[in-house]
Amino acid sequence: MADVRTAPEVAIATLDGRAYFFMSNLLKSMKIPFKSLTPNEQIDKHVKLVLSTRKERPLIPFDPVLCVEDLESELAAAKILYMVKKTAGESVYIVGIDPGVRIGISAFYLGDEVYSCVVYSTARAASVVSKLLKGAPTKKRIVRIGDGNIDVALKIAGVLAEEFGKQIRIEIVDEAGTTSLAKSKPNKRSVKDLRSARLIALRRGRELTPNLLRSYGRYEARNASTA
Repeated sequence: MADVRTAPEVAIATLDGRAYFFMSNLLKSMKIPFKSLTPNEQIDKHVKLVLSTRKERPLIPFDPVLCVEDLESELAAAKILYMVKKTAGESVYIVGIDPGVRIGISAFYLGDEVYSCVVYSTARAASVVSKLLKGAPTKKRIVRIGDGNIDVALKIAGVLAEEFGKQIRIEIVDEAGTTSLAKSKPNKRSVKDLRSARLIALRRGRELTPNLLRSYGRYEARNASTA
């Protein structure tokens, strides 16, 4: 959690009372200190992220700005944490994978989702992710795969590890909580899979190593990422 003794790294810049209420309560629940500003007020040098509204965004001479309209309730906290905690100037391309009968895939770059889809086979999932990684605009690439279906997860991880080796980092992510956060109507299962993939992408996992493989009863250490 944030250290209350440090200068706030998040600012809320809005005159919209309803938006301010939502964003301030969200930050308080996350124990993240923040500074309240008007949209055209000067931004402190310690601030890494500004929250506002789409209407007021053009008035704010700062980047990045997250607009309240773009914050899905189940992703809001994760996205804010990601953007606040990432190293300044660091560009990381992250792919989240929700393994199962339907496989959700979501890719993030600089805190924004740049691609998402649902596929129905491990081969197709590995192929899609491979293309995403090859086209990534940065050399630092992380693949995070949920552990909800570990057999599917390790099949995809094995293919990617064999293809990319130390060029990428592969993590296995604890899916606890992602399913409940991603719940939707029965006829919207693909939406749930995509939301789970997004949550997985924004959650740190355990790096795929020979020891981790052995903990799952696997011994194909050659497939483990050793980056």
